[in-house]
Amino acid sequence: MVPINTFPGSHFTRDQHGLSLSGVSLLQLSKKHGTPLYVYDFDRIRQRASELSQALKTVSPTSRAFYAVKALSHLAALKLISSEGLGMDVVSGGEIERSLAAGVKAKDIVFSGVAKSRAEIELGISAGIGCFNIESPHEIELLLESLQSQGNKNIGAEKINVALRINPDVDGHTHAKINTGLADTKFGLSPVLAMTLAKKIQASPQLVLAGVSCHIGSQILDLATIKQAAKQVRQFASALLQLGAPLRHIDMGGGLGVAYRPSELPLVPSFLDWVNAAKLSLPNADIDLHLEPGRSIVADSGVLLTRVIDVKSGEKKAFALVDAGMTELLRPALYDAYHHIESVEPLTNSQTKAYDVVGPVCETSCWLGENVALPNIISGNILAIMTVGAYGMSMASNYNTRVRPAEIAIENKIPRMIRKQEVLSSLWESEHF
Repeated sequence: MVPINTFPGSHFTRDQHGLSLSGVSLLQLSKKHGTPLYVYDFDRIRQRASELSQALKTVSPTSRAFYAVKALSHLAALKLISSEGLGMDVVSGGEIERSLAAGVKAKDIVFSGVAKSRAEIELGISAGIGCFNIESPHEIELLLESLQSQGNKNIGAEKINVALRINPDVDGHTHAKINTGLADTKFGLSPVLAMTLAKKIQASPQLVLAGVSCHIGSQILDLATIKQAAKQVRQFASALLQLGAPLRHIDMGGGLGVAYRPSELPLVPSFLDWVNAAKLSLPNADIDLHLEPGRSIVADSGVLLTRVIDVKSGEKKAFALVDAGMTELLRPALYDAYHHIESVEPLTNSQTKAYDVVGPVCETSCWLGENVALPNIISGNILAIMTVGAYGMSMASNYNTRVRPAEIAIENKIPRMIRKQEVLSSLWESEHF
């Protein structure tokens, strides 16, 4: 772990002109494009993707990462991440189509997630995706039925690679709503059930048991939980090898955390530390390690700019009412998630005041920060919500008939618009009287 003095990283700087990202003034971007506005540092995303790829090469030349599309799913981001050698981890048919639209090769797509529909499985088969991570016996039945129904259309096609996602009943020590490795969650298979399915897969001439998968949660900072799960996966994988399974990879999922608070920076494991913990899952040196990063690749690249509409003093606290809310950034309302908030404006003194930063949506849960220390602010000031590259825009909604914001990417210190703000009329163009 390498302590960093700036938060969330050196790609953010501040001078007499205010806060900048990758050398581009955020104040100027807000003036040109309006607010709310998402801004991403694509150079930072490229750097993070490259760092993880290099760390995985210490395991084997063919070990690799599959980016969790749900974290930030813009086509431009997917194309950038794919260019660094990462495949795509998808959880829906829509994400398969989105990845293909971004130019990702089908063989570089892994289909995870519970409740895969027949249509989604058939899409994955016809597209020729790299692997299905199996979460239930029903998925095996759907795979076999879909292959049978395709009949002659599938003649000559390669066998379908599958991996069994086991649930190791390991606590990821993260928020309850993103803790996925415990036995009482909907995710994965018990090792006993997974072994039964393994025998069925081995008996099928159409399926190849290519791997074992595991994912215990998101925003994990304690690698001891990864190591605990990895040892259980290794034990299960060893049993599969004794069964004669032609395992090629172990997929230890994603979940590596990031610093949402400045104080968390020294706590975040490096990619190499994560890889070294995850590779404890490998039963032998001939099997590759796969990881499914999302947040750790894109989170600290992104910032949400929002304008102060009003400053309102209640009996117990002061409120900064801003033009972004739970429709633009759902995580605080959904998970009570913390996001660091800073003023984008030039700082004239060091005095601060505590504000609750709240949005315009007609819900009490529409808040972005509580007791946020900010300089005395006035209507029209611009605030920056930090570390929103992951699960920000991808969770945005049109609740209260609000349009989703524009997105800007900065590359080589040059900003470009990668998504225009939605047009209001587009929200009802598919509706009919």
